[in-house]
Amino acid sequence: MNAPVANVRLITRGEVQRWLPQLDAWLLDGAFYSVQHTWPQLYRNDGDGLFFVVTDGDRLLSHCAGRVVTLHDERGAHDVGLIGSVATDPAMRGRGLASEVLAAAIAEMAPRTDRLLLWAERPELYERAGFAPSAPEACLALARRPRRPTDDVVRALTIDDHRAVHALHEQKPWRVARSLTTMSTLLSTPGMTTVVLERAGEVRAYACTGKGADLQGHWHEFGGTDRDVAALLPAAMHLAAQIEAVLLLPPYRDELRELLGEQVVGEAQVPGPMVRSADGAAVASWIDGLDSV
Repeated sequence: MNAPVANVRLITRGEVQRWLPQLDAWLLDGAFYSVQHTWPQLYRNDGDGLFFVVTDGDRLLSHCAGRVVTLHDERGAHDVGLIGSVATDPAMRGRGLASEVLAAAIAEMAPRTDRLLLWAERPELYERAGFAPSAPEACLALARRPRRPTDDVVRALTIDDHRAVHALHEQKPWRVARSLTTMSTLLSTPGMTTVVLERAGEVRAYACTGKGADLQGHWHEFGGTDRDVAALLPAAMHLAAQIEAVLLLPPYRDELRELLGEQVVGEAQVPGPMVRSADGAAVASWIDGLDSV
């Protein structure tokens, strides 16, 4: 699977722009937000995505995209590849084109990384390419509760908060490394609400819900201590006009579930991204919602 595929091309972010309406139709049919809004680090014209396509003249037949990032986790910092948006023209499905673009992505990215993570709606289709299921991820069902009096200020994010929020992200033990510029770009993603907790004039926690057509109604990224995040979320649900919501719980957040108390009304396990590692080891990973592809 690691040999380059002759009829697959690696194209630039500029070249993929003309096919964005087609990708909107394949990946987000009927959605209000586009692929540029949903996966900005891939599809915005200032993103850093890698794009693998099969074409027939000007017609796009099959496509997948990826990024190489620096991931911090329990094993330290290392480069990993994130792969998503595997899609084929409905009239051309069943001919192996998706396998070809995926093989090209693996050939390009695997030598540069020690792990590939793949987001897939049908994981069984990718096992023959060397991907295996990862550990399931925890989701907490949240119900809005009355706001309690507090000296903390909970408010919507402003541009003046970007540096503080970036610093909180960089303190997480498991994270994808981001520059301040990248963080600012992501915080302006359409369809997303970001709320901060301020104490004594200092931003102590932040939380994000929604992201383009993806993760609406989900709190998918937050920074700060577990205690500060737990203090933020009840008021954040009020500011986001949510009666109920889902929280994606990182595995390193040991105390957050308990600290949220009666706000948690249910819990479920969902599949994480599929993994293809250089040594075949099952390594735990966590990708915040803003970095998912």
